[in-house]
Amino acid sequence: MVPGESERSRGGDLLRVAIDAGPLFDPPTGIGRYATELIRELPAAGVEVQPYAVTLRGSAPELEVARWRVPARAMQFAWRRLDRPSINRLVPGAEIVHGTNFVLPALGGLAGVVTVHDLSFFRDDTFPGGDRLRELVPWSIGRAGAVVVPTQAIKDEVADRYALAEDRIHVTHEGVSLEFFGAAPLSALALGRMGIPGPFILAVGTIEPRKNLRRLLNAWDKIRSELDGWRLVIAGPRGWGEDLPETDAVMLLGWVGDETLPGLLAAADVFCYPSLYEGFGLPPLEAMATGTAAVVGRYGAAPEVLGDAAHLVDPLEVDDLAEGLLRLATDGSGRRDLELKGRAQAARYTWTATARATVEAYKAAIA
Repeated sequence: MVPGESERSRGGDLLRVAIDAGPLFDPPTGIGRYATELIRELPAAGVEVQPYAVTLRGSAPELEVARWRVPARAMQFAWRRLDRPSINRLVPGAEIVHGTNFVLPALGGLAGVVTVHDLSFFRDDTFPGGDRLRELVPWSIGRAGAVVVPTQAIKDEVADRYALAEDRIHVTHEGVSLEFFGAAPLSALALGRMGIPGPFILAVGTIEPRKNLRRLLNAWDKIRSELDGWRLVIAGPRGWGEDLPETDAVMLLGWVGDETLPGLLAAADVFCYPSLYEGFGLPPLEAMATGTAAVVGRYGAAPEVLGDAAHLVDPLEVDDLAEGLLRLATDGSGRRDLELKGRAQAARYTWTATARATVEAYKAAIA
């Protein structure tokens, strides 16, 4: 379906939204998945989607995108300092602009909605360049008719940090893509070709300090002698910070594509997500959707999103993390209980619901 097409498109009552598709041009991330799924689901919710991107590099071959081929940072500097060029020159006819990745462009009089996924850019363990977002996010929020966040936990943070009225902030939980539900586990042959010969604990995430993978390695060191034949497998692209040290019975797979990830999650015996901070935390839900029990760091949004369907641990305590992993690896009954709870919890989150909640934010922005 071409973005913007729907059964209602002939009725003239669609909301015309220019939506930032820039995250689709970057290496795959959770924000990229968010933007992709919104663009896919919004037409059925009564939105004429007009994707745009301001980026010099990359491509999104499956999507027709209005694009300015300039460095995003240079354009953001011009928007911030000069409030131009306005985005309606790139996407004429839109009535709302949705910045899906923290930043609104120069609006040229259009209504604006901005998604603030988290406030990680205030943390010391986040990506370099966070100071740029410390300027751009409040500037974007100040011009937005509505602010979208993924959880109540982040709504509370944003309201407190920016002294923002709560009725301007809209919680739109993220969703779990259908391909994770009922995914067939990768075969023993496929796992063997990846170098995974037996039972394994799987962690998924960019290799950077906030993902807390060094403590995971320390926890693994404490328990691996009790898990004969097991491996710890870490799947994720190189981010920033120091490289992870070589550790016995640990495999670094690097980035795993969407065509392989559901089967890998389904094949894992235990999933681990020891992150220190997340705005939502999609990987645990994706693992739970495939039927794999999860050990997850108790970051602020985790209880809200996961409930009692995952084993939550203190991500700062290596012993707590090690105990949680060992418990799920060795307690088949407890693991099966979480597998059942996990599938049910993951099923509560759909991108269709995300799109519908986002439309309510659009309506508030133009009210």
